[in-house]
Amino acid sequence: MTWCVLDLETQNHEYYGSLASPHHPQNYIVAAAFAHDDAEVQSWYFNSAEEAASSDWLQAALADQKVLVAHNATFEIHWLLKTYPVTFLNWLKQGGRIFCTQYAEYLLSNQQELYPSLEDCSLKYGGSKKIDAVKLLWEQGVLTADIDEALLMEYLAGSEGDIENTRTVLFSQVPALQERGMYEMFKLRMDSLVFNAFSTFNGLYVDVNTAYKNMHEQLEEIEEIRSNVLSMMPDNVPADLDFKFTSHYHMSAFMYGGTVQYSTKVSYDPIKFEKDDFYKDINGKLYPVSAGFPADDVFLELYKSGRNKSQPKVFREDTEVEKLKNGTKQYVFPGLISIPELPSIVSEQFLGKRAEFRGKRTLVDGTPVYSTGTDALNVLVNYTDAAKPLKRLAALLKDTGTYYLMQVTDDEGNVTKQSGMLQYVEPDGLIHHQLNNCATVTTRLSGSKPNMQNIPRDGTSRVKESFSSRFGADGRIVEVDYSALEVVALAAISGDMNLMQQLLDGTDMHCYRLAGSLNEPYDEVYEKCHNEAHPEHKKYKQLRTDTKPRAFANQYGASAAGIAYATGCSVQEAELFQETERKLFPESSMFAEKYVRPEVERTGVNCMHREMYDDGSWGIYRVGHFRAKGGTCYSFRQYPKYINGQNVLDYKDTQLANYWCQGEASFIVQAACARVIRELIKRNFADGKVLPINTVHDAIYLDCATEELAREYGLLVQRIMEETPKAMCEVMPEYKDWRYDTTPFPAAAELGKNMMNKHSIKETV
Repeated sequence: MTWCVLDLETQNHEYYGSLASPHHPQNYIVAAAFAHDDAEVQSWYFNSAEEAASSDWLQAALADQKVLVAHNATFEIHWLLKTYPVTFLNWLKQGGRIFCTQYAEYLLSNQQELYPSLEDCSLKYGGSKKIDAVKLLWEQGVLTADIDEALLMEYLAGSEGDIENTRTVLFSQVPALQERGMYEMFKLRMDSLVFNAFSTFNGLYVDVNTAYKNMHEQLEEIEEIRSNVLSMMPDNVPADLDFKFTSHYHMSAFMYGGTVQYSTKVSYDPIKFEKDDFYKDINGKLYPVSAGFPADDVFLELYKSGRNKSQPKVFREDTEVEKLKNGTKQYVFPGLISIPELPSIVSEQFLGKRAEFRGKRTLVDGTPVYSTGTDALNVLVNYTDAAKPLKRLAALLKDTGTYYLMQVTDDEGNVTKQSGMLQYVEPDGLIHHQLNNCATVTTRLSGSKPNMQNIPRDGTSRVKESFSSRFGADGRIVEVDYSALEVVALAAISGDMNLMQQLLDGTDMHCYRLAGSLNEPYDEVYEKCHNEAHPEHKKYKQLRTDTKPRAFANQYGASAAGIAYATGCSVQEAELFQETERKLFPESSMFAEKYVRPEVERTGVNCMHREMYDDGSWGIYRVGHFRAKGGTCYSFRQYPKYINGQNVLDYKDTQLANYWCQGEASFIVQAACARVIRELIKRNFADGKVLPINTVHDAIYLDCATEELAREYGLLVQRIMEETPKAMCEVMPEYKDWRYDTTPFPAAAELGKNMMNKHSIKETV
């Protein structure tokens, strides 16, 4: 027997942003079902957590089975680790493997179907539509344990339930993966999914005190920058204009000029005045009642009859205070940046026919609402100092809203919305973040709640300081990173021997590029860039700094105009840079144009798609793909493009240059994660004292109970990572064509008390 198709239905209390979390004390497995190969479905229903935990159903499910199958298998892995850790881990130690039908469909679609649902997959492969009644009850907030047992079990284990549909999908996907030469690649990705599931189950420990301390310091910087930005406001800005940094209308008008309309109090036409109660003396002079009786020598008008006879008369009269009503006013901002005065390659993005930074909304004067987001600011900082504090402010706000805590309150001070990592910290100090396997077109992981795939670099943020060891003062965080992974992968795949040699020699690549563009010896340029005593140091250091962003933009497939646009240099300087790059590294510079584009165009000839545009018209575009040696296919679609004044359809150069390289580098990391988790499982995670907690693009993270364990396992993971490309060739020999078996893929291991403050493990040996 090989296949065990499994599915669980669990209690679904929400817990720190996660629905049906296994970490919620009141959640448990309500129902379980499995089927071996093509045998009959077996199922269990549990009335309590104790009943579920004491059952031996999982032992029966996994007995003599090689592969555990589930749709979105991470969910099942989390619950098995929580409820039956010994049984599940023993099965993995014996070589048990995972097959996720959701992940398989994602890859079979060439990453065009993100998070494909079981229902969609089932219908595609001839299965049945699921029972809507159970899904509807969940959507209405009904707890799983409160759903009628018979209805739930039919949904799970009936003839048209989850198990049968998953089995139908499985038996269609396996031959499809094999026929397309993707099966060995898929098996490695499945073990990487196991690594990711263990990491997110283990979670990240947050030093809350440090996090809040850093957050408050960051909030102070935010307020300081806001004050500095407000000081750039024109002197005549009305005091009643409540400027909001979160308003796209306000920010666009402030930066680029335009009229804003704001709510305030306005005059009546004709003007009215507030009323008040007055006494009046015999000469007609008024005295406010609120001020009390006037002096004794003032003779007030009195009531001559009635119940108030002889009392001072009260008159309702206008005051000198103007009466106002709710209304709107307008103010014209002159703007800090004149878009027409920007270089044409930049202004085109605001004013051109397909301007990226021009929104569909307009200000009250008809001026478009232009972007003040990160992408626009990243460009504008190259041309105006006015954008620099706004870029820093945007980065801080994003940082705070992602990794700390930001709250939105109503007029009464009640919190209506909050964002940020700290809202997910559970009582034990752990965050069970999410690593999303089926979310990108490149196969790279994405992250959420919070996004641990995009942690700010040291020097730009102190976020990493918040992540420390769950094992206390003796615990250590281990980080093992590949060195320049995408560049090394590019050199190996393209066969660029010069690029590879420079990497192996530890060449300063920015100095090397600068030397090539200046036709000067590398050693002399390096000396000028790094020797502060050299008379030309300042000049050459700046030239080296200017080279960095051009190299990054060029690596991601930007044209000369694109490099100029992104970095602030002239088009001529960008063209010279690209010419130098092709001269120094011809194979890697031309690989996308020479090999990727022709294959994408060839495969896209008979792959036509239709889409509706915003104006209701329809268009046709092609989708082509490039197949990597391991079988992963990277998809590319055509987009409208202006060439010589004509609108044509073409593939994007940036995607052609980037997707496959980014994806293949990511696959190396995922293959390394696969091999690391197998080794950790074999070693029983050092009796639970060495835990995988995350992977980020080119790195693997562990939480270790002691520095000694951190050093031992850090070096172990480093060795596994460096050996992974060669090991990939053993199961996928095609990678030898890309020189994975002979190319060094160096990695470096560090340890520290938190993710921010680390040192090289080699330095401690």
